[in-house]
Amino acid sequence: MQAAIRGSYDILQSANYLGLRYQLFADLAADNARHTGTFPSFAQIANGSILPDNVELTNMWNTIYAGINRINYTIQQAELLTDPSFNKDAAVAEARALRAFNYMNLLAYWGGKPEGYGYADGLGVPLRLKPTTSITGEEIKPIARNTEAEVVAAIREDLAFAAQHLPIERSTKAYISKVTVLALQARLELRLRNYQVAANYAEQIETELGTLTPVKTLEKNIGDASYDAIFSQKFSSEALWELPFDPVDANSLAFFWFPAAAGGRNEVDPATGLGPAHEAGDLRRVVNSVTASTATTVYPSGTTRKYFRVASGDDNVILVRSAEVVLTWAESLAQLGQTDRAIELVNVIRKRAGLAPYVFVAPPKVGDVVPPHVIIANSSADIVTAILKERRVELANEGFRWFDLRRTGLVQATLPAITEPYRNLWPIPQREIQTSQTLVTQNPGY
Repeated sequence: MQAAIRGSYDILQSANYLGLRYQLFADLAADNARHTGTFPSFAQIANGSILPDNVELTNMWNTIYAGINRINYTIQQAELLTDPSFNKDAAVAEARALRAFNYMNLLAYWGGKPEGYGYADGLGVPLRLKPTTSITGEEIKPIARNTEAEVVAAIREDLAFAAQHLPIERSTKAYISKVTVLALQARLELRLRNYQVAANYAEQIETELGTLTPVKTLEKNIGDASYDAIFSQKFSSEALWELPFDPVDANSLAFFWFPAAAGGRNEVDPATGLGPAHEAGDLRRVVNSVTASTATTVYPSGTTRKYFRVASGDDNVILVRSAEVVLTWAESLAQLGQTDRAIELVNVIRKRAGLAPYVFVAPPKVGDVVPPHVIIANSSADIVTAILKERRVELANEGFRWFDLRRTGLVQATLPAITEPYRNLWPIPQREIQTSQTLVTQNPGY
């Protein structure tokens, strides 16, 4: 069973999933990364002109569903075991958390509506909760897409079970813990615009961390690791869930970012607008967007310092970290009008970045000079906008930007090249349509 669970984690490491493409495309499709290479399939994603036969989408979709099938088989077999020394609930909880994570990731690209997630009549994906154990039986027959609401209900059920049966922390951050699950629940509910629920989960994380010995807090997790150290080290205090790689089990992240002269293929670079999105003095800028003036032997120009182990390919991928939780908490509270606490939270992030704390003021008099950290706020919406700006640079090139634009309805306003809102949902892979005898329907517009 331990081997089966590890095999369920293993598929996350695929280059067609979190070993490269899933999180890279979330920034390449948005305004944090730009295409500088030769792959036409990457160019479609960068240009917002994806076709249903794009091989990247096909491979990613198939990889995620292969992972779900492994998990379903693991859960099925775990239920058959009666050995009293086997902690069945904990094993099933870990598997179900992974299944929920995979379905969240499927919905992120292919589900919802052009307006975002969690709206009435939102589109889902085929929901498979039983393994394929026969190549001739009913199990292999195509099934239609479920609604977004049905998939969300399954995700919530899996995460609730996992939170009930997993320990607060694990012996290594490579495995899902209760805190990880709570962070995924907060991420899901923020995406669905359930701000009070998202805030509650974030606050619960703080409560759970406070029961540990020694006591931890999200602010301490963040303060104990410099922004650079989150990525130059592995399993820093910042990380809540981190996908490990090593030279034997490597990824291609740095290879796709690095120039050929430094051992890479230079398929992507930081977007030209990413550097200027940082305020003057922001310590995150040199990490997110390496330029000629900040380049070193280790970090060449035109790269990000978040992925730099090009020879060994063993950059870890941080799947959940404390700063994301704090920003989720801050945004949710701001949406609820609890702006004072929201400002306190976002300033935790700004402090580590070396920036002055945000101060929100009423519109100034004509001619008054307003410093960058002073935000003119007519309403809580202005504070939300400021938090989203922080979120962009804090989580740059970690796989959040496209989903943040989608959930906030800002794709068209931010990316002028994407003039057709139907493209906010990516096309279901053409192969999936064909092999299901069109039982799986295409997203509208494609």
